Amino acid sequence: MSMEEKEQVIHESLQDVGVEYTTFGKRLRQIRKERGMTQGEFAELLGTSKQILSRYEREDRSPRIEVVRKYAEALKVSADYLLGDEEAEAVSTMFWMQKKEKPFYKIFIEVTADELGLDIPGVVQKTGLTDKQVRTIITRQMKVAPLDLALQLSDTLNVPLEVWLGVKNYSPTELSADAYEVARAYDRADLKSRNMVRMALDLPLVKGETV
Repeated sequence: MSMEEKEQVIHESLQDVGVEYTTFGKRLRQIRKERGMTQGEFAELLGTSKQILSRYEREDRSPRIEVVRKYAEALKVSADYLLGDEEAEAVSTMFWMQKKEKPFYKIFIEVTADELGLDIPGVVQKTGLTDKQVRTIITRQMKVAPLDLALQLSDTLNVPLEVWLGVKNYSPTELSADAYEVARAYDRADLKSRNMVRMALDLPLVKGETV
C-alpha cells in the first residue's frame, strides 16, 4: 500500500467516527485565525516568510521535522498537535474552547478596564505587552488567548489562568469592598502617589521615582 493510500485510509477512518483529519497547513491556519493575526504577523512569529507560510497553509509544501519543531516551540504547542494528532487536538480543544460564553477580547476588556481600572498605557506598563499587542487583542476581537499570552497576563496581573482561558469567571481576591477600592485607586495612581503610600506603610519605594 502506498503512502497516499495509507493516508486515505486514515482519513476515511477518522471521518467514520466523526473526526476531521487536520493537516499541518490547516493547523497553522487554524492557530493563526484563533490568534487574530495576519499572515505577515504570524510568519514573523514563526521566524519565516509570508510566502513560505502561505505555501504551507495552501498545502503546497510539506514541512521538514526541524521546521515542525521550530514552529511548535514558537507557538507553545506540541509537534504532535501541529501534525494533526487527534488526541492532542482533543485535549487542546477541551483546554481552550470549553463552550466559551465570552471570547478572550471581552474577558480582556472586562478584567483590565472594568475590574482593574487600567487604560491601554496602564496595561502596557503592568504586563510588558506592547501597545500594538494590546490594541490587536481589542480591535481584531481575538477569540482565544494563546497560552503564552494567558500565562503572561496571569503572572503580571495576578489573575488566575483559568480566567483568561474563559473557564472561570473573574472575582477579585477575597478583600472587603473598601480594601478593593483602595487597591484599585493604588493601581490607577501615578508613581509619586504610590510611593507616598508605600512610605506610609514602610514599604520599599518604586525605583525611578522620588518623593
